[in-house]
Amino acid sequence: MNSKFYITLILGEAGFDIWKKTFEKRGAALWLDDGAKYHTSKATTAYRKALGMERMNWPAQSPDLNPIENIWHLMKLRISQRRHRITTREEMKRVLQEEWKKIPLKYIRKLIKGMSKRREEVIKQRGGSTCY
Repeated sequence: MNSKFYITLILGEAGFDIWKKTFEKRGAALWLDDGAKYHTSKATTAYRKALGMERMNWPAQSPDLNPIENIWHLMKLRISQRRHRITTREEMKRVLQEEWKKIPLKYIRKLIKGMSKRREEVIKQRGGSTCY
């Protein structure tokens, strides 16, 4: 991933639309990413500012408390186990949508329910490594 792909694939294709809908619905919205270099590059920052997207500051090496990371990991495992190698962007989009639909709502709810425990563990470890 680099700034150009992040701007095009994440911010440009879906991110701005999601941010805009949230802003219109609630009157405020913040863009949250993990602070990786391509999230904070001059090009990405300029693109977000041109769209009016305000970004929440978040350190790049922070403990990851976002349950979506568990879901991305599960999807990555499932996709890597497929026999057929993905060769096009359209195929990747289709495969991602297929795998996303297979994730049980029960699993997502379990991840969300566990957030308090994750938060407590991060506090206990003073921001250091946890089992999550």
